[in-house]
Amino acid sequence: MSVSLAIVLDVKDRILTGNEGWKITKTLPNPWGQVPHTAGGRALQGQAREYMDRLVSLQKAADPVSRRHHYVPKTYLRHWSADNKRVWGLDTATGIVRELGISSVCVEEDFYRVTGPDGEAHNRVELLFGVVDTELRRVQTLLNGLEDPDLLEFDDLIALSVTVAVQRMRTAQQRRLRLQNNEWLHAQNPDTFATLERPDDPFSVAGIHTELLFKAMWDAADVFTTRQIEIWHDRRGRFMTCDAPVLVPFRHNVSPSLIDTPYVIWPISPHRVVALSNDLLGEKAIIREATSKLVEIVRDGVMQGRERMIFASAAQLNELPQGKTFRRRTQVRLRCSDRTPSGRLIKPPGCCVEMSHVFAAEPDIELCQQGLHSSAPSMWNYT
Repeated sequence: MSVSLAIVLDVKDRILTGNEGWKITKTLPNPWGQVPHTAGGRALQGQAREYMDRLVSLQKAADPVSRRHHYVPKTYLRHWSADNKRVWGLDTATGIVRELGISSVCVEEDFYRVTGPDGEAHNRVELLFGVVDTELRRVQTLLNGLEDPDLLEFDDLIALSVTVAVQRMRTAQQRRLRLQNNEWLHAQNPDTFATLERPDDPFSVAGIHTELLFKAMWDAADVFTTRQIEIWHDRRGRFMTCDAPVLVPFRHNVSPSLIDTPYVIWPISPHRVVALSNDLLGEKAIIREATSKLVEIVRDGVMQGRERMIFASAAQLNELPQGKTFRRRTQVRLRCSDRTPSGRLIKPPGCCVEMSHVFAAEPDIELCQQGLHSSAPSMWNYT
């Protein structure tokens, strides 16, 4: 479907007021000429359809031998490397800065090893991520060298959105947070929510994590396609990255939702960051010269958003806080509300539990005292 005009609707006004109508806040040109929406992967065409077909074709491929699985692709980290083999990293648990082999960072044995329907464990998910990483390399290279945003095609928008969605969900941090969430849910209703770690299946967590990731990636991409692409260019190469490289910057130590956050940030090299902005301008992409403020936004996002490792180019080693350890990182935050996400008032006794993330040393749980919630001390096993 071809469209030349994008209409921005005030979704928040509809949710909070319960108004069944919509409030138009502004209209602006649609630079893509069509609706950037995959319908959760059901309405794909062009390169996006080919991408999905490649993923599907590998589900029954031969089991690969390698069992060392990277949750941050090597091809991504090479953009911070002087020789394509090593990268400078700060281990925030020890405060040590040293040069590391790219093959040895952001990798775990059997991270994607899962148990199939036949009860046999296999590594075929790693083949799927091979397709993901090939597309990531194409998108990262394209945007690092982009000078004329008008050269971007509709397929590039979809590819960027899928790449950012998958890279955000595939990390060790997201797996840890999912374990925290699940432990709370299990404590509330053990008949409905089983624990993810099962003694009879050592790969149960990996299986659930990867299954949910590939089911959710197109829906997540549909969120990112609604945003304005900004490319922040820094001639001095001051941008860092980390082992959770898609960043939703904290505000007052609390992570906003993907809908509310001003930016979703993806550093793609020391010189460039892709920032998916909530400020729609009706352009395919905006290239901005990085001010000190934008560099600081990225630096703060990396320092708070990382799981354990921060990476920088050799030219930026003096910016890494060597010798400093970090007690805080992303944790689950739970709060009670008397309204549902759609704005409907919940009459007491009753409440709605909002799950978000916080920059803290441990889970941040403050719930109502109506006797509705069970404690979940096992959440602290994953801090």
